[in-house]
Formats: sequence, C-alpha cells, structure tokens
Amino acid sequence: MVINYSEEEWNALDEKMEHPERVVYCPRCGKELIYRGVGNSCEVKCPTEGCIKGTLRGL
Repeated sequence: MVINYSEEEWNALDEKMEHPERVVYCPRCGKELIYRGVGNSCEVKCPTEGCIKGTLRGL
C-alpha cells in the first residue's frame, strides 16, 4: 500500500513521534495528533477516521 502524504503531513507525524509530549496538530483537519507507545513500537495518528497515521515498529 502506497501512502501519499505531503511533506507537511510527514513532518507533523515525525515531530509527534520524536516528541510525544508536544502538542502537534494534523495539517489536514487541525485536530491534535495522538501518540501511543506499545513496547518498542509507536503509533501516531489523527483521531479523524481515514486521516493521517504513522507507525514505527520496534526490534
């Protein structure tokens, strides 16, 4: 599956992944992005259904 996010969208996802304590807003809809850590993995997503989402898998 190919995900076509803009540079601004990727930057927002990266910012929240690297700094989960910061408030980062979705560049598409303006809602605050949600960070969820699970073991060595994490997920950052917009609460709006079908909006942006990024995951990072651990070891």
